[in-house]
Amino acid sequence: AVKQLWGDGDHMAEIDDMMAEQEAIRGENAKSVCDLFRDKAVRWQLITLFLVSSCMQLIGANVVYFYAYSVFIKAGIPPAQTHYVSLGVGITEILTTVLCGFLIERAGRKTLLWKSYTVMALALGLLTVTLSLQDSFSWVPYCSVALIFIFIMSFGIGPAGVLCPLPTEIFIQSYRPAAYVFNGATNWIQLFILGLLFPFIVEGLGSFCFIIFLAYCLSMAIFVFLVMPETKGKTMLQVMEEFNRLNYRGKKR
Repeated sequence: AVKQLWGDGDHMAEIDDMMAEQEAIRGENAKSVCDLFRDKAVRWQLITLFLVSSCMQLIGANVVYFYAYSVFIKAGIPPAQTHYVSLGVGITEILTTVLCGFLIERAGRKTLLWKSYTVMALALGLLTVTLSLQDSFSWVPYCSVALIFIFIMSFGIGPAGVLCPLPTEIFIQSYRPAAYVFNGATNWIQLFILGLLFPFIVEGLGSFCFIIFLAYCLSMAIFVFLVMPETKGKTMLQVMEEFNRLNYRGKKR
């Protein structure tokens, strides 16, 4: 099956990793979502998954898309051509997500995440300033357009690409189905809540609503840099060992 998926070659290292993981779970059945919440052995894996998956809604990508049209109009782009620029923003996100697939094994998940969060936080901070000053100088709207593209590129090359394989890499096989269910439910619930609250946030804060998402991006960059283990080049058991240092901190093994 592995050869059919990956082609001919020496895949014994991957197969040995699978066998070691199978031995570690010792025939355990798939866990439920309730088991996922109750088991202390996966506490920090669950916290990490929740925080990183929340970024898909809480880092302000939808807010940036919301403001993009007005920013493009202020920059002097004719309304008839604005949808082409918006299409370019979407294509940029797709291309950077594909690029993440080539960089993820070279740079590592942790590095891509915290650096992307940092760049997005800086872009949101500068975008708040440029939107506030866009009527003061003729060149400011062009800076806002550039910041939108920088934000979308950072989003695609970081969270958008890294989140997909994350549950597989931090949970052993018996917990993965429950982890994917939790991840999907969390994502859609947050999208629903943000969809309800977003109009009121924009009405109340205007362009300063980016400060909320900036704070989340910055806090996530700090969390990933200080807490989240790197999974690059590590077996599943090595990743479990890294998280066990957090799950059983201060306790005898």
